[in-house]
Amino acid sequence: MNELRKLHDEAMDLAERASVARLRGDPEQAGRLFRQAYEKESKAAELLIPDVSIEPSRSILLRSAASLAMACSELREAEKLIAAALSGNPPGDIADELRDLLEEVHFKRHLDLRGFTLDSGELQLSISGPTVSFGLAPSEQLIMRIEDARKLISRTAERLRGSPYRERGTTPREVREYGLYLSVPRAASFAMTLRVMHRQRPLPGLEQQFQFVDPTRLIDEIMVCLEHFTKSDEQALRDKIPQEPYYRNFIGIAKNLAPDGNEVRQVGFTALRRGGETRVSLTTPRDQIRLIAKSTAEPGKSERGKVTTVEGRLLLADARYVTRPKIQLVDDDGKSHNIIVPEGMMSDIVKPLWEERVRVTGIYLQRSMRLEDITRAP
Repeated sequence: MNELRKLHDEAMDLAERASVARLRGDPEQAGRLFRQAYEKESKAAELLIPDVSIEPSRSILLRSAASLAMACSELREAEKLIAAALSGNPPGDIADELRDLLEEVHFKRHLDLRGFTLDSGELQLSISGPTVSFGLAPSEQLIMRIEDARKLISRTAERLRGSPYRERGTTPREVREYGLYLSVPRAASFAMTLRVMHRQRPLPGLEQQFQFVDPTRLIDEIMVCLEHFTKSDEQALRDKIPQEPYYRNFIGIAKNLAPDGNEVRQVGFTALRRGGETRVSLTTPRDQIRLIAKSTAEPGKSERGKVTTVEGRLLLADARYVTRPKIQLVDDDGKSHNIIVPEGMMSDIVKPLWEERVRVTGIYLQRSMRLEDITRAP
């Protein structure tokens, strides 16, 4: 038992150092430390595997070893450790955590291309959850995310071209040339390829004149920004997207791509970057994401900075006034709430929710709210 405790303590110390290294932006050092922590924790777990009577210590230690295995991308080993833990008699809450961890292992496996080849201008989209089975997914959940992916590509293309944020009007012809093409779905959790193609690529030497953005650069930019989003790294994301309307728009679309936590629990993207596969997993439910594009408007004097959340039906989305586009919400008591929509949210985030029941969070002004976040209400 002394050997087991010694191995576990050493593993936890290494894991803590690995987390610090990752936060400091040293992935190589973090990887080495996570590997050492996993090796020690797995040795400690092996000492307890034969004795199923030691609970909850046995299942907790195996869960810890499985988590470290996942940090080292040892998905098969994590799978075996979780199976060993579930084969005993773990307490109900620990058993549920182990099943959630196993679901995450399976999802990470489904992020692999598994025999499929991506071009540099392609993304693999994968979703999983209770309503997603082998090759089948709810149409609303899938179509909504494909549409949001299209918006993300279009807005990123406009931003990289140096265009001012466009709140109204049709997408410029030059941006419409970037088409989104879909592959036949594959039976993973549920996976399909999204390909960005430019229909009329300029002749060599004329790319700069036409402000041409290569699809490879588009995909790379989206993956980097999604990585910062999943880590809630606001500063890194703002460094990539310094323009406030584009930043606000990206946050809103990325939240729409995130899982709802009920029908879909994980959404992942795989792409080729610098010759290797890169994966981004969105696992935090949308309503638990704390990264928001804070309003820069000055609150009214009477209720300065008061944050309020209201629910109701969205019955008005008025974008006629460029400087103060607004929406109107009618709550369950029949009271109307006027809400000012900041630039970057009306077209792609708010308008698709018209006539839906929504939940709005905002900063209260004297007679209206300044929108911070909006989503479909449960």
